[in-house]
Amino acid sequence: MKILKLIHTVKYLKFVQLYYRLHYLFLKPQVKAYPSLVSLRSKSKLWNNIVFKPVSMHSPNSFNFLNHKGELNKAEDWNNAQQEKLWLYNLHYFDDLNAEDALLRQAWHVQLMNKWIDENPYPSGNGWEPYPNSLRIVNWIKWSLQGKPLDQAQLNSLALQAEHLSKTVEWHILANHLFANAKALIFAGLYFDTHESKKWLELGLKIYSKEIDEQVLDDGANFELTPMYHAIFLEDLLDIYQVAQIYKKLDLIHAQHLQNKIVKMLNWLSLMSHPDGEISFFNDATFGIASCYEKLSKYAEKLGIAVSDSNLDDCYLKPSGYLVVQRPAYKFIMDVAEVGPSYQPGHAHADTLSFELSINDARFIVNSGISQYGLGKERLLQRGTATHNTVEIDGQNSSEIWSGFRVARRVSPQVESIDQKGNQIHELVASYKSLKGVTHRRSVAFSEHKISLIDQITGQFHQAISYLYFHPDVQIQQVSSNEYQCKLANTTVYLHLDGQIDSQLLNTSWHPEFGKSIDNLCLKIFLKSGECKTSITIMDVDAENV
Repeated sequence: MKILKLIHTVKYLKFVQLYYRLHYLFLKPQVKAYPSLVSLRSKSKLWNNIVFKPVSMHSPNSFNFLNHKGELNKAEDWNNAQQEKLWLYNLHYFDDLNAEDALLRQAWHVQLMNKWIDENPYPSGNGWEPYPNSLRIVNWIKWSLQGKPLDQAQLNSLALQAEHLSKTVEWHILANHLFANAKALIFAGLYFDTHESKKWLELGLKIYSKEIDEQVLDDGANFELTPMYHAIFLEDLLDIYQVAQIYKKLDLIHAQHLQNKIVKMLNWLSLMSHPDGEISFFNDATFGIASCYEKLSKYAEKLGIAVSDSNLDDCYLKPSGYLVVQRPAYKFIMDVAEVGPSYQPGHAHADTLSFELSINDARFIVNSGISQYGLGKERLLQRGTATHNTVEIDGQNSSEIWSGFRVARRVSPQVESIDQKGNQIHELVASYKSLKGVTHRRSVAFSEHKISLIDQITGQFHQAISYLYFHPDVQIQQVSSNEYQCKLANTTVYLHLDGQIDSQLLNTSWHPEFGKSIDNLCLKIFLKSGECKTSITIMDVDAENV
């Protein structure tokens, strides 16, 4: 079974991924020598930090990443095996150089940069891996471009980091990692003015030119289909635009083409965000990592990019596979997407046909989110079907997720019909055939204050369970065998269940940030005959919204 799972995983990979996995396994690219003197390109203006990172450095040796505190007291702490890998990566990113009130911690930052140089000998440790190397290169250059000159030792180290990155580009991973490499090479290629920097810039631009068209779909979505990584990628595009402005090299990045991509991505992010202004939780998505729509749209405007008003029309985002329905009383977002991208599904969840719902600007039904990266049971659980607002058939995930970032066999959802009149969608019917050949069909009908879902399971199965996860602020009371009363702020919502079903409320948890779990409730519905109708009726609506 493990061999089959591996085969079903590997068959989606590109040849370049397989080739470079072997290449980097047997060959360890290194920089043999690097000149001790480097020159810088002249710039036209300073970097404008428009979107700030959260503060993560609280003393010269204490840090808080992913809601977890840690200290850097000795050289070994840069690679402390007691810390999670992602925590250590964050330590090497140097995000605090461009965080809120960074000027107040400038002396700490200089000390930390020198400490990194002294305690991270080339090329060993987490800091020289291409992804943290890429983010650190960008952060050091942004910091310097704000008028804080790097000394010769720091410049030499930065140049070595860039040269090493150019030899260790993540062709074996591709997707967001590859684009982060390209961004760093563009930054370093523009910042320095050397023979080597011209090669970095050329390589970075080559990757950028190809990946921007592949990774941004026609509806503006990033092809990893997670709102969090979408927002990260969008900020990368804005950063590339700004650094090209600073060096008067907008022609190198095809400025108008990039502007068009940025505007499309902003529109998609607006649609896929809830009325509270934050992202929805589809695939790997959580708060505290990426910037929200409002901040990114302001960033675009500061760069002179015209941003269109948020779209309030209902829409089926066919290229990315999401449905968005908006009424004065609610916003409904549903996943009818393929696992994507096929060759790098590391951030995909088994969440086919799941949905999220906000009522009167507050989250009501939520996917469970993520609290960690890693290879343990908790991450598998959080990626699984049973932690999303959809139906689990015979205890099996809709797509075959495994390890921390792997997907083997995948389902292919189909939109069977959409009833749309003008700018409003009134009904959607979507389905998929499970890995065992059982069909899950979900029909959703929309009116002004009511949403009706019908789940139908056809084929040979033993057990089908529908899950509804509620935001922690929702209070729920069972008023009859098939009806629940929900209270959310000043709104009352009734859930009515029809069909041969049993239901029960469970104490579960919601994971809105890495390292954070909050108690919430889940309604678990057993579809004994394979069919259930769930009506969500909003009773109390502010008069101004009626």
